Amino acid sequence: MNFMRRTWMPGLSSTRTPHPIAGMSRRVRLGITLEALLLWVGIWAALTLSLPGEYGRLEVGQPSPLTIQAPRNVTYVSELLTAERQAQAENNPDNIIYNQDPAIPGEQLRALIALLDTISDVRQAPTLTRDERLARLVELPSATVTISEQQAELILNLDDPTWNDLRLQIVGLYNRAIERYDYAIDERGLAQLRERWLTFWLATTNLSPDERGLAQFFAEAFLRINRTVDDAATLERRRIAREEVQSQQVTVLAGENIVRVGEIVRPETIEKLQQTGALPRPLGWPGILGRGLLAALLAGGFIGYTLIFQPLLAYQTRSLLVVVGLLVITLIAARLMLPVLREWPIAFPLATVAIIIAVVFNGRLSLAAALLMGVAIGVMADNDLTLATTLLASCGVATFVARSADRLLTFLLAGLAVAMAIWFGFTAFWLIDRPDISFDAFGPVLLPALLFSAMNGALSAILALGLFNLFSRVAGQVTPLQLMELAHPNQPLLRKLIREAPGSYYHSVNVGNLAEAAAEKLGADALLLRVAAYYHDIGKTIRPYFFTDNQVGRENVHSDLDPQTSAQIIVDHVREGVKMARAAGLPQQIIDFIATHHGTGVLKHFYQQALQEQDSVDINDFRYPGPRPKTREQAILMLADSVEATVRSKAQNGKLLSAHSDEEARNGANGGAQTLEDLVQSIIDLRVREGELDDAPLTMRELAQIRQVFVISLQSIYHPRTDYAPQVMKS
Repeated sequence: MNFMRRTWMPGLSSTRTPHPIAGMSRRVRLGITLEALLLWVGIWAALTLSLPGEYGRLEVGQPSPLTIQAPRNVTYVSELLTAERQAQAENNPDNIIYNQDPAIPGEQLRALIALLDTISDVRQAPTLTRDERLARLVELPSATVTISEQQAELILNLDDPTWNDLRLQIVGLYNRAIERYDYAIDERGLAQLRERWLTFWLATTNLSPDERGLAQFFAEAFLRINRTVDDAATLERRRIAREEVQSQQVTVLAGENIVRVGEIVRPETIEKLQQTGALPRPLGWPGILGRGLLAALLAGGFIGYTLIFQPLLAYQTRSLLVVVGLLVITLIAARLMLPVLREWPIAFPLATVAIIIAVVFNGRLSLAAALLMGVAIGVMADNDLTLATTLLASCGVATFVARSADRLLTFLLAGLAVAMAIWFGFTAFWLIDRPDISFDAFGPVLLPALLFSAMNGALSAILALGLFNLFSRVAGQVTPLQLMELAHPNQPLLRKLIREAPGSYYHSVNVGNLAEAAAEKLGADALLLRVAAYYHDIGKTIRPYFFTDNQVGRENVHSDLDPQTSAQIIVDHVREGVKMARAAGLPQQIIDFIATHHGTGVLKHFYQQALQEQDSVDINDFRYPGPRPKTREQAILMLADSVEATVRSKAQNGKLLSAHSDEEARNGANGGAQTLEDLVQSIIDLRVREGELDDAPLTMRELAQIRQVFVISLQSIYHPRTDYAPQVMKS
């Protein structure tokens, strides 16, 4: 323990996590302030949003959520009941006044008979040929009807008995029609005769279809309206009837139940509540102010949690904005949908947001967001503890299941967990409210609850699966599913690395093993580190043989170059790697690893060589472009890269001692050879002294754990071999 304290003490100040506020730039602080204001205003708006048609907490046509009694005796004139009685009196059919002309039916009958007589005369005219009779019928001067040529043919083709019978049927049909409406045909009656009665009556006769058509044609043509509404007189009669209605008084007694729980709210119910002063008042300024304070508390708590426990997210303004926007949109959607889901609000898929945040960011942030949304939705639903707790439980189990989703099946399991959590939560509160257990209520209560719980789980899984990739791209984050895809050797950049720089690929795999082991020990993102390790040296594919990883069996090309040129070629693999990664569309997190895996370190070999050969040397010509690592994962990759390359080089050159040679190595008797433990520790010490870990939130304890993991992992590769005795062959 004392040895560790002495070893790490020089870098103590360099490896402490910077204060989340003090280390921020002015721009980042401004961004966080604006996002906090956006979250506050969004929560406040969601809590105070008033939907159309709401009367306080009561809505006409919907069941009442509470029982309200009259606080005092009240007698008032009911405008609703008075208007209803006035409407009934005004719409009484007796108020309609008609104008009627009784002469019209007789006149039309005589005109019909005259037309039929004329047709009979044409049929019987001995001096006319058939064509002349046909033309005479078509040209009959009648203002009521115009006989078509086809109808004239039908009339001429009838024999005299049939025509005489048809005449009688037509006249009888007309008389029956006007008698049906008592010689007073209005517009409605005429439409009924034409559409229904004439056809029905003709169907009961023995006339042929053609004869029925002729009979209906002539009868309809002479039917006329002789009864019309006198609009002026009717309006006056209705006005008088309305004015004769007396005002309707209503008396409400103190303690009287105006509305009960579950009773449908009617307009007169609202009027009673208004007149007695018992109507729950719409949200006023005190309520709005209170919700504003609650919104400030929730927003401040969430942003404060982010600053203290998620400092990296606080620095990423774009990502934090996506989280804030997602929370605000979800709460406003809940405010709009909860009234629609009044009977079963547990169907609202709140766990969708928890799954998305857990997959795109992390589970801790997802739980914090779920707590904020659960409290806000509980307040929206009239402080409904049951709903808030149930939805919060669904978000919790969804976060636990989906926090490291690296396959599509995880989303299905998360949806199933959400459905179970909601149904269990609903059932638990249902049992708490019941005095005894009755299986009769299982069907009408728990089965629908199971259905809506399953609906919530399915919606949560489907929506999260469809949206997480979109939000991850907008936020600039990389998800485990994307990382699994990037880790496949079929990726173009990895194929290029394997084919053109196999030594660098082998080095990257080893670095990935070391980094992943260290990340698992520290609770960092192991999958992200492994994938980043695969890509961190892709820039070496531009000039692969300028790096010792790929110089097996070749001469060192740097022997013919000056130190500055060699250093520039080595340094350029970082810049080239960043360009290649961006061109390939790799996520920004992976690009950041490529840029920071050497930090701003100096190529000491070429720098020392330049000092020996030249009089004036600029150290910046031998420095990597950086930046330095800013996350634990980036720092781990830097250390793993340095340790793997150095240990492999030492081992290949025979300068790696076994543990039992530790004392000899300390005495300097082995020409610069070191034990694995000392070598790893010296590399980490060097990075700390150079300040390359100043921006990374690593503690001294975590650095010690990293060292321990590196040593254990490397010992399995570079352990000393047993020197077996030579075999002796017996003759």
